[in-house]
This record gives sequence, structure tokens and C-alpha cells, in this order.
Amino acid sequence: MRGESFHGSGTTTAFVGATQETWWDPGHGLHMRVSGPVSGDVYCKDGTSYTSAPLFADALRQRGQSLTVPDRLANTYVTSTTVSDCDMYFRIPETVRPAPDHDRLVDGRQASAFETPAGSAQDVYFLEDGKLRLILVESTRAGRTSTTTYDSFGKGFSFEMPAAGKTMTVEQFRAAVRG
Repeated sequence: MRGESFHGSGTTTAFVGATQETWWDPGHGLHMRVSGPVSGDVYCKDGTSYTSAPLFADALRQRGQSLTVPDRLANTYVTSTTVSDCDMYFRIPETVRPAPDHDRLVDGRQASAFETPAGSAQDVYFLEDGKLRLILVESTRAGRTSTTTYDSFGKGFSFEMPAAGKTMTVEQFRAAVRG
């Protein structure tokens, strides 16, 4: 999927009650919008992720950290370097194995299922037969479930990464929310 643009949308296990929409274009990078009780945007290009400060804070709060984002950071993005480039947001793990008992039709297209080994996180990836294209992911993490569908393959998407003046490192963010 790394070499072809696509759009994805659905629910997310990352934030209770939220949905997410993702656009990937190999020439522009990735843009993900989270909406619901928590909201914000994530961008990624050339191995650097940009997460809106309020969304970054919400993720930290879910891990038990108590913090308040100053209003002046509302339109700022926290940057971090990804370990495995931007495809980490949609890459199918190498540990998946065929799960033919889950094969089925997805939006009228026959799809073969592949699942991650049993554990605290369980994902089932549905690849369209004949195209080996991801068209659906069903996930379970910590009792939360999500479903994401993929479409608009090969269509270009244009978006801009956050401007340098609107970004800060994780360390700068932590210093700003401490006061």
C-alpha cells in the first residue's frame, strides 16, 4: 500500500467513541483526522510525525498523565521521528497468518483474511483477492473494537505538512504544559 494513494475511514481503538479518516499519497505523505470526544490531526512525511498538541495531550491523558494544554498551543503540532517510516499507520505486520475461516465478501469484493497472532491486540486484515489490496481491518485492543475500510486507491490527495513555525518537539511540548 505504500506505493499507491488511498483513503481509509472508520472507528478507532485509540480513543473511545472517536472515528478517524486517513489519506495517504506517496508524494505528499499521510494525513489522519480524529473526530469525536477527542479530535485533532496527525500528519506524517519522510519518517516525521506531526500530531496536533491537543490530540497528543489526549493520548497522554489516556496513559494516566495529567496535563493541560495552554490555549497558545491549540494550533501547534508535536513532532516525533517514526521508527519505521509513515507506513506504520497502515502497514500489515509481518506476523500475520492466513485465516481462511474469516474469508468473506467485503463491499461485494471477495477478500482473504489474515490475522495477527493471539494476544492483547487482535487484528484481522482483509485483502481483496486478485489485487492483494487492503480493503478492511477489524481490530480489538484492550476491549475496544474498530473497523476501518479503505478505498479511493490511486486517486491523488493533496495536503500540506504543518509549517515549521507551528511545530515543537516532544521535549518542548512537555516543558510548555508544565508551565
